[in-house]
Amino acid sequence: MKLVVGAVFLTIASGSFSPVFAQPPQPQIVESPAVKVLTGLYAQQFQEEMNFITQALGVNCNTCHVRGNFASEEKPLKQTARRMLEMTRMINKEFFPDHKPKDGESVLGRVTCYTCHQGEQTPKLPPGH
Repeated sequence: MKLVVGAVFLTIASGSFSPVFAQPPQPQIVESPAVKVLTGLYAQQFQEEMNFITQALGVNCNTCHVRGNFASEEKPLKQTARRMLEMTRMINKEFFPDHKPKDGESVLGRVTCYTCHQGEQTPKLPPGH
Protein backbone atom coordinates (compact mmCIF):
# COMPACT_ATOMS: atom_id res chain seq x y z
CA MET A 1 0.00 0.00 0.00
CA LYS A 2 1.25 3.52 -0.78
CA LEU A 3 0.25 6.76 0.87
CA VAL A 4 0.90 10.10 -0.78
CA VAL A 5 2.01 12.77 1.69
CA GLY A 6 3.07 15.97 -0.05
CA ALA A 7 5.92 15.03 -2.37
CA VAL A 8 6.93 11.96 -0.36
CA PHE A 9 5.55 8.50 -1.05
CA LEU A 10 5.55 6.06 1.85
CA THR A 11 5.57 2.37 1.08
CA ILE A 12 4.01 0.31 3.83
CA ALA A 13 5.10 -3.29 3.80
CA SER A 14 5.19 -5.65 6.77
CA GLY A 15 4.73 -2.74 9.18
CA SER A 16 7.81 -0.83 7.97
CA PHE A 17 7.90 2.55 6.29
CA SER A 18 10.37 3.43 3.55
CA PRO A 19 10.17 6.93 2.12
CA VAL A 20 10.48 7.36 -1.64
CA PHE A 21 10.94 10.98 -2.64
CA ALA A 22 9.02 12.02 -5.74
CA GLN A 23 10.83 14.19 -8.23
CA PRO A 24 8.94 17.31 -9.23
CA PRO A 25 8.07 17.35 -12.92
CA GLN A 26 10.71 19.08 -15.01
CA PRO A 27 9.48 21.87 -17.30
CA GLN A 28 9.49 20.79 -20.92
CA ILE A 29 10.58 22.93 -23.86
CA VAL A 30 7.88 23.12 -26.52
CA GLU A 31 9.25 21.19 -29.48
CA SER A 32 7.04 20.82 -32.52
CA PRO A 33 7.51 21.29 -36.24
CA ALA A 34 4.42 23.53 -36.06
CA VAL A 35 6.24 25.98 -33.75
CA LYS A 36 8.25 28.21 -36.05
CA VAL A 37 8.91 31.45 -34.15
CA LEU A 38 8.17 30.98 -30.44
CA THR A 39 10.91 28.38 -30.11
CA GLY A 40 12.96 27.58 -27.03
CA LEU A 41 10.14 28.32 -24.58
CA TYR A 42 8.87 26.11 -21.80
CA ALA A 43 5.25 25.02 -22.20
CA GLN A 44 4.04 27.51 -19.55
CA GLN A 45 6.00 30.38 -21.15
CA PHE A 46 4.65 29.43 -24.58
CA GLN A 47 1.07 29.51 -23.31
CA GLU A 48 1.65 32.83 -21.52
CA GLU A 49 3.07 34.36 -24.72
CA MET A 50 0.07 33.16 -26.70
CA ASN A 51 -2.18 34.73 -24.05
CA PHE A 52 -0.24 38.01 -24.30
CA ILE A 53 -0.74 37.97 -28.07
CA THR A 54 -4.50 37.46 -27.86
CA GLN A 55 -4.79 40.24 -25.26
CA ALA A 56 -2.56 42.61 -27.22
CA LEU A 57 -4.64 42.15 -30.38
CA GLY A 58 -8.07 41.85 -28.77
CA VAL A 59 -8.64 38.52 -30.54
CA ASN A 60 -9.05 34.88 -29.62
CA CYS A 61 -7.06 31.78 -30.60
CA ASN A 62 -9.33 31.03 -33.57
CA THR A 63 -8.28 34.26 -35.26
CA CYS A 64 -5.00 32.64 -36.33
CA HIS A 65 -5.59 28.97 -35.55
CA VAL A 66 -8.03 26.43 -36.93
CA ARG A 67 -10.23 25.16 -34.10
CA GLY A 68 -9.08 21.67 -33.12
CA ASN A 69 -5.96 21.83 -35.32
CA PHE A 70 -3.56 24.45 -33.97
CA ALA A 71 -0.79 23.18 -36.28
CA SER A 72 -2.81 23.94 -39.42
CA GLU A 73 -1.36 26.52 -41.80
CA GLU A 74 -4.78 27.20 -43.35
CA LYS A 75 -5.31 30.71 -41.96
CA PRO A 76 -3.31 33.54 -43.59
CA LEU A 77 -3.35 35.55 -40.34
CA LYS A 78 -1.11 32.91 -38.79
CA GLN A 79 1.61 33.80 -41.31
CA THR A 80 1.08 37.49 -40.61
CA ALA A 81 1.43 36.86 -36.88
CA ARG A 82 4.70 34.99 -37.45
CA ARG A 83 6.11 37.87 -39.52
CA MET A 84 5.11 40.33 -36.81
CA LEU A 85 6.76 38.19 -34.12
CA GLU A 86 9.92 38.00 -36.21
CA MET A 87 9.82 41.80 -36.59
CA THR A 88 9.51 42.36 -32.83
CA ARG A 89 12.29 39.83 -32.24
CA MET A 90 14.61 41.78 -34.58
CA ILE A 91 13.70 45.12 -32.96
CA ASN A 92 14.35 43.72 -29.49
CA LYS A 93 17.63 42.14 -30.53
CA GLU A 94 18.91 45.35 -32.09
CA PHE A 95 17.60 47.98 -29.68
CA PHE A 96 17.01 46.18 -26.36
CA PRO A 97 19.53 43.31 -26.24
CA ASP A 98 20.01 43.55 -22.47
CA HIS A 99 16.31 43.72 -21.54
CA LYS A 100 15.42 41.35 -18.70
CA PRO A 101 11.66 40.83 -18.34
CA LYS A 102 10.09 41.04 -14.91
CA ASP A 103 7.74 38.36 -13.62
CA GLY A 104 4.50 38.46 -15.56
CA GLU A 105 6.04 40.19 -18.59
CA SER A 106 6.65 38.79 -22.04
CA VAL A 107 9.91 36.88 -22.28
CA LEU A 108 10.19 37.92 -25.93
CA GLY A 109 11.50 41.39 -25.19
CA ARG A 110 10.62 44.96 -24.43
CA VAL A 111 8.74 45.54 -27.69
CA THR A 112 5.70 43.28 -27.92
CA CYS A 113 2.51 43.07 -29.94
CA TYR A 114 0.90 45.41 -27.42
CA THR A 115 3.46 48.14 -28.16
CA CYS A 116 1.66 48.91 -31.43
CA HIS A 117 -1.69 47.12 -31.24
CA GLN A 118 -2.79 48.15 -27.74
CA GLY A 119 -5.70 45.72 -27.66
CA GLU A 120 -6.79 46.08 -31.29
CA GLN A 121 -6.24 43.81 -34.28
CA THR A 122 -5.00 46.70 -36.44
CA PRO A 123 -1.94 48.57 -35.11
CA LYS A 124 -2.73 51.98 -33.67
CA LEU A 125 -1.55 55.02 -35.60
CA PRO A 126 0.28 57.87 -33.91
CA PRO A 127 -1.76 60.97 -33.01
CA GLY A 128 -2.55 63.16 -36.01
CA HIS A 129 -2.88 60.30 -38.52
